[in-house]
Amino acid sequence: MQTARLLRLAKALAAGLAIVAVSIAPAAAERQIVDLHRLDANFQLFAADSSVPWKPATVRLDTYSSAPVAFKVYAADPADVLTAGANVSPRSVPTAGRHPLASFDFTPPGGYQFQSNVVSLPLGSREGFFVVEARRGNVGEQVWINRSRAGLIAKETPNGLLLYGADLGTGMPLARMRVQLVVNRNFVTTATDGQGIVRWNRSPRPIFALAQWGSSYAFVSPLPQPPLPATIVGVRTDSAVVHAGEVVHVAGFARARTHGVLRPSAGSVTISLRNGPAAIAEHRAALDAAGAFATSFAIPENAAAGEYTVLAQTAGGVGGATVDVESNAGGVSLDVTAACSGLCDPHQDVPLLVHSSRGGTLVRVTVVRSPHIYVADAPETLPWAAAQWFDTTVRTDESGNAKLAIPHPNDALSSTYGVHAEGNGATADTRITVPTAQAAIRLSVDRNEQSLGTPLSFDVYAAQLDGKPLGGATVYVQLAHGISAAQQRLTLDAAGHARGSFSSPELGANFLSTWVDRGGRATDAAEVRVEPQAAAPSTDGTSANVHVEVDRATYRPGEEITISASASGAQGSALITFESALGVEPRVVSAAGGRATARLRAVDAAGELRVGAAFVRDGSLEWNTVPIVLAAAGRPRVDQLMLGGTLFAPGQAAHVTFAGDALHSGTFIVRISTGTPSGSARFASAPALLAIGVATTQNSAPESVTWHPWVNSSGEHAQVLGFVRRSQPPPELIVAQAETQAVAWNVMRSSGSAIAVELPSRSGSYELSVLGIADDGSVSAASSTITVR
Repeated sequence: MQTARLLRLAKALAAGLAIVAVSIAPAAAERQIVDLHRLDANFQLFAADSSVPWKPATVRLDTYSSAPVAFKVYAADPADVLTAGANVSPRSVPTAGRHPLASFDFTPPGGYQFQSNVVSLPLGSREGFFVVEARRGNVGEQVWINRSRAGLIAKETPNGLLLYGADLGTGMPLARMRVQLVVNRNFVTTATDGQGIVRWNRSPRPIFALAQWGSSYAFVSPLPQPPLPATIVGVRTDSAVVHAGEVVHVAGFARARTHGVLRPSAGSVTISLRNGPAAIAEHRAALDAAGAFATSFAIPENAAAGEYTVLAQTAGGVGGATVDVESNAGGVSLDVTAACSGLCDPHQDVPLLVHSSRGGTLVRVTVVRSPHIYVADAPETLPWAAAQWFDTTVRTDESGNAKLAIPHPNDALSSTYGVHAEGNGATADTRITVPTAQAAIRLSVDRNEQSLGTPLSFDVYAAQLDGKPLGGATVYVQLAHGISAAQQRLTLDAAGHARGSFSSPELGANFLSTWVDRGGRATDAAEVRVEPQAAAPSTDGTSANVHVEVDRATYRPGEEITISASASGAQGSALITFESALGVEPRVVSAAGGRATARLRAVDAAGELRVGAAFVRDGSLEWNTVPIVLAAAGRPRVDQLMLGGTLFAPGQAAHVTFAGDALHSGTFIVRISTGTPSGSARFASAPALLAIGVATTQNSAPESVTWHPWVNSSGEHAQVLGFVRRSQPPPELIVAQAETQAVAWNVMRSSGSAIAVELPSRSGSYELSVLGIADDGSVSAASSTITVR
C-alpha cells in the first residue's frame, strides 16, 4: 500500500517538476521507487540586489517539497559581504560565533511540487548589510541583503566618470556622502559635492564605488568604456546576394577623428573580397575629398556558395560587409524571385518563379518563415517563431521556368520568407517580405527567459514601410498567459519608439503581441518564458516610467537644449545630463510634481550624443535617455529624398535632392534596384556607423528587481538535470538576404546642386537609394519607391 502511494506521487512529480537526480532504492519486488524526501535537499534561495528599509524585507525561496526550512539572519559588515562575492566562485560569509538577529522556521505549502515562496524577514526598519541563511538538515544556503536608503548612479564615458547619490526616500541629492573608490587596487576616499556628485576625469579609472550614508550603503561597478576609434570605415554593396560569374559593386567611406570630431580620411584604402580565410581578390582605391571610395569585384564562375566578406582597411580602421554568393554548377545557374507585382497580398499564397539556365532541371525549394518584418536591419539572432515553412521539389520546363506558391499563414502576422533553391549543385537565395499594413512594427523583449518575480520589459518600434518613424502613433501591447490577459496603450516618441513593462508575468510561457493601425493592422509578437531560476537580466536599465523630451528636432553646436523630463510619482530632485564622448554635463534640478526642466548646451563631439534624466520614484532610481540630432560636420544625417513625385515616364531624368534642398557638397552613390535591399545593400544603416555609443550607466537601486542567487554554506544539494531529446539534428533556420538587381549604379560628385538621375526605360516599381558622403565628414542616406510607367 505504501509502495503504491509512493508510485502515484512519483507520477505526479514527473508531470510537474524538472528531472531531479536522486538515489533510488529497490523495493522487494525489484521495482524502483522515488525517495521523495531527497527533494528536501533541493531548494534555492534568492535575494534582491537592493531594498529600502521602509518596505518589508523579503527573500525568495524556491522549493520542491514541504519540509520546513530553518532561517537565521545575521548583521554583516559590507566588507565581508563584498569580499566574499568578489571571488571567481563566490563563497559564504562565516557565521560561526555570530549571534543571529532573528531565527525562525518556514514551512512551504504545496507538498511535492515546485513552489516559489516569498519569505518575510523580521528586520523592521534596520539599515545595512545582512546575511540570511536557510537550512534543511545538513544543507545550507546563504544570501546577502542590503537595506539602504542611499541610491547611487554611475555614468561613464571615454573621458570620465560621474557618480550621483540620492536619498531613495526624499529624492534629494546626498551632499557630502562618503564614497570609497577602488582605483588600481587601492582605496581612494572622497565625498559628493553639494549636488550629490563625484567626478573622476583621470586615469586609471575606478572599478568599484562604495557609498555610505549613515548605516546605509550603495555600490556600483563602473563598466570600462573603450576609447573612440581613430578611424571609422563603412562599406556597402549594390546587392546582398550575387551569383557566381557576376559583379558586385562596392562603395564606402572612411572617417578620421580630428580634434574630437570626425573628418574625411585622406590617402587610400585596401578593399578585399574573402571567402573565410581565402582572399578572392584585392583592390586599392584612392580616397577622394569626401573620404569616399568605390570599386567592384568579379565573382569567379566556379565560386563556391557561401557568405563572403568585403573588407576595407585604411589608417588602422577596418570596415566590412557580407555578401551571399550563389554558386553555378555544370553550366547550370538558378534564379528565384517573387512573382508579385509590388507588395504581395498577405491573404494570398505568394507566387514564386524559379528559373534555371537549363530546362528540365530538378530544383528543391525550401522556405523559412519569420513572422516579423524589418524596416531597419534585422537582428543578428533569429527572431522568435522562425520555422521551416515550405519544402518542395519542382522541375523546370523547357524554357527553364517553374512556378509554385508559398502557402500564406492565418495568424494575421506579417511575414519575412527566406527562400533557398538548389538544383544540380547550383544555388539561389532571396528574401520576400509580406506586410499586413502600410507600416511595420517590431516588439523587442529584454530577455526571452527571465526569473519569476521580475518585471517583463519591452521596446516597441514602428515605422512606415519607407522607413519614416511613426512618431506620435498609438500602439497596443497585450500580455497573455493561458486565459488571462493584460493590455497597455503606448504613444510612440518622435523616433517611433516606446518602452513599457508588465510588472507580474506568470510562471511559464507568456505571449506578447503588439499592433498599430496604419493602412491595415501591423502586428508583431514575442514569447517570454518565466522560469523558477534564470540568469540575471542583461538590459540597458532604462525605465519606461521616465520620459525625456527636447524642444527641437535638430540642433547646431553651441545651441541651447531645453530638456523636459517627467516621472509620475517622483519626488525631490532630478539629475539631467548631456552625455557625449567628452564627458557628462549634469544639472540637478527640482522634480516637483514629478517634472523637471533644465537647459544644457549642445556640444559637438564624435560618437553618439544623448540627454537623459534620473528620478527617485517609489524607493528606486529610474533613468532614461534620448538621442540628440546635431546638424554638424562629421555627424550622421537622416534625410528624405525630394523627387517632385513618385510616378515617372520611362527614361525620364529625375532631379534628386534631400529635404530642404540640403544636398551637401560631396560624393553620392545612387542606386536604382528592383526589390527592397537588405543586409550590406541597405544604405539607410550607413550613417549610424558614425553614432558610436559612448556612455554606460550603472544603477544601485533600479526599478526592476534584480536577484542574486545563493552560495553554498554546507551540505550536498540534489543534482538537477535537464535535457532535450532529439531524434535528428535541429533544422538550420536562416532567413536569406534579399536578391535585388541593381539596374543602375552611379558614383558621382556634386557641389550641392540637385543630382540628375536617368530612370529605367522599362516600366515597373523600383527602389531609388542615395548614400551621401559629404566633404564636411557627415554621412546621409535616403530612399524612395518610384514607379516608371
